[in-house]
Amino acid sequence: MYKNISLTIIMASAIAAILIVPWAALQRSHAQSDFAGTILRIHNDERAAIGSQALKWNEIIASDAKRWAEHLVTTGATFETLSHSPSGERNPPGQGENIAAAVANGAATTEYLVNTWTSEKSNWNPEPGWDGNPMRGGTCASGKVCGHYLQMVNRYSTDVGCATAKNDKFEFLVCRYYK
Repeated sequence: MYKNISLTIIMASAIAAILIVPWAALQRSHAQSDFAGTILRIHNDERAAIGSQALKWNEIIASDAKRWAEHLVTTGATFETLSHSPSGERNPPGQGENIAAAVANGAATTEYLVNTWTSEKSNWNPEPGWDGNPMRGGTCASGKVCGHYLQMVNRYSTDVGCATAKNDKFEFLVCRYYK
């Protein structure tokens, strides 16, 4: 009798594990694809508007971005002390980088953080004869910032990978771009 009960418990446990583990993995995978999908959608909409090719998601540079986002958290970075990673820490070489920060109160979505960069588009002034490439032939309006937007739409970038990290005060979004 105990053998049958033990076997029933073992079988029930095995079935539960088979059903639960893939569900948990699927939830993580869905959350990651939502994150990547949101970032790609916003970037590629901006890029399409000026004729740049669509970016594709790159897990390797997303991992690089994660390391820097976690570095910002562990060093206690703030809005005033936020810094880009040294070029030598970007593997492979040739990566560009954007960083956004928000107060860690849960109100800042991925879309909100990425759109802080797209909002810089209005600060960019293309020069006469502009050839469609924001990385050539244009300047930021006097006293304004537009470099994050320019990084997003850089015609030579092919891949993007992003990650977030947060502590009790700030949440950081770091995106890396590969050319």
